[in-house]
Amino acid sequence: MDVKLSRLAATSGVSTTTIKHWIRVGIMPPGRLKNATTAVYEQRHVDRARLILVLRDVYGASITSIRSLTDLIDTPGILTLDVMNACQAFALGVPEGIADDPAYAEFRERTYELMRRRDWRGYPGAAERGLTFALAQASEVGLDYDVEELMEYADALEPLAGRNVAALGPEGSADEVARRMLLAVNARARQLVAVSSLAHAAASVRSAIEAGRAPADIARPPAARG
Repeated sequence: MDVKLSRLAATSGVSTTTIKHWIRVGIMPPGRLKNATTAVYEQRHVDRARLILVLRDVYGASITSIRSLTDLIDTPGILTLDVMNACQAFALGVPEGIADDPAYAEFRERTYELMRRRDWRGYPGAAERGLTFALAQASEVGLDYDVEELMEYADALEPLAGRNVAALGPEGSADEVARRMLLAVNARARQLVAVSSLAHAAASVRSAIEAGRAPADIARPPAARG
């Protein structure tokens, strides 16, 4: 696939001016010169444009943040697992300093204990830093989850994780793997938060009915169709 800039722009859904800017700031590789005045572009440029759009539009990432990921992807010999771990770190947005900050030691140990019990292996730690940070934040508002409670979550999530990994797969360019990974993390997070919110809302309604503060037929789900 060798196309001109105008065709790359049309395929990617962005303007030629935007693509030129991305090349200038170093997040899009330049095209291959066909002659003194014309460059041509390949599938890897389409894949990179699609990745940048996810980073920009879904995550609101800055050029500096985008470049930190695209520079990693462009590193010769980079492993797919390294790219996927970097995407997790990007999506979670957790500072690396949490890995050895003494203030998080208690929550870090809960994370490690969960990993030991389930034989979960971090690669090399973006997700575990994310859980450590989340546990600390939850504790601040009185939700102090212990390892047994984390195990209950893990019981439900581990089978789903296996199916998700199989569905996503490692096929395609590093840019395409990263794009799918970032979209999946975002969608999965929203889904889990939404299901959790439904469960908590239902528990609140049930409690209000049982205490006589709400009528028994309040907030019933819509009837099934057909």
